[in-house]
Amino acid sequence: MNLKGLITCFLIEQGIRKTERNLFNFGRIKAAIDWLSTAQDATDDDGVSLRYSLIFGWSPSYPETTGYIIPTFLNYARLTGSNEYLDRAFRMGDWEISIQNKDGSFFGGPWGSRLGKFVFDTGQIVFGLIRLYTHGKDEKYLEAAQKASDWLVSVQDKDGSWSTYTYNNIPHSYYSRVAWALAQMFILTKKPVYKEASQKNIEWVLKNQNTNGWFDKTGFKLATHTYPYTHTIAYTIRGILETGEILKEEQYINRAITSASQLLHSMNSDGSFSATFGPNWETGSKFSCLTGNAQISIIFLRLFEIIGDKKFFVGARKINNFLKERQLLSIQDPRIRGAIAGSHPIWGGYQRFAFPNWATKFFADALMLEEKLAK
Repeated sequence: MNLKGLITCFLIEQGIRKTERNLFNFGRIKAAIDWLSTAQDATDDDGVSLRYSLIFGWSPSYPETTGYIIPTFLNYARLTGSNEYLDRAFRMGDWEISIQNKDGSFFGGPWGSRLGKFVFDTGQIVFGLIRLYTHGKDEKYLEAAQKASDWLVSVQDKDGSWSTYTYNNIPHSYYSRVAWALAQMFILTKKPVYKEASQKNIEWVLKNQNTNGWFDKTGFKLATHTYPYTHTIAYTIRGILETGEILKEEQYINRAITSASQLLHSMNSDGSFSATFGPNWETGSKFSCLTGNAQISIIFLRLFEIIGDKKFFVGARKINNFLKERQLLSIQDPRIRGAIAGSHPIWGGYQRFAFPNWATKFFADALMLEEKLAK
């Protein structure tokens, strides 16, 4: 890293952000969306760059997260009435369709990485395709979403998990987000096969939940299953919660509440979380995974929306206030301004020295949902 990068790191971790604390959420949301737009413009296609690294610069587009950034842009377009963000969302969706495999699957990792077909990445792209179809009723998005969903069903294990076309070739509890996408497809198409696949996966995930709300098989690797990141812990809980809400499965919602309550109890006094947790909800890191923080905020806000328990709203607002202090707006460099880093401090172990697009996406989602529920 050069001297300029080191100075940037220093500024990010120091107090110049203190003058920005009182900026309204809408200003911060706009800055986050502007950065995501810059990340889209940084590529030679219409996908969104995986991240901006202080060491390596911009990465290629990331199909997986571009897929679930689409709903974020559609939500922001509805909030602001701006056609620019509608156009950007549809460009993302058209790019996704252009790279879809004939069997309906999508490749994993950044575009061009040749990692092969991935279940999780395919499921996340379905979210964007569904939202584009429901917005404009263009059948090409529904067709692409159905092809992807049919492929997901075809490669699912009998026990409801996915163990092939997966990261590190092992089943993961956080693939509950794939079940959530399939539940949305069921509501859209009324095809029972999508509901059955969704329920089978959630039932498998719940078998990995302990009485204290902890989930086994939540890490990226077998070695990290003991202390996974809050990123994948939150993925797991959100998938269960949203699937339960869609399919009206109260048991799923209650099981998500059990885990979310443990996280609420584990929150630090400043609104942050340890980057990793162990099976007794003991902290496993001295840094914070900012992506996971934003995702947990969304879970808390959704629980407040679904069950009306105000303690979750209070907790989410505390998390968001912590995250707002991590969004540096005083630096005018568009490669950084408005973005959320992977870790706090930025040299922490998750996406070290980088700004992954999904961190900023979930941050924008959290603030938009807070604004909606605060009225």
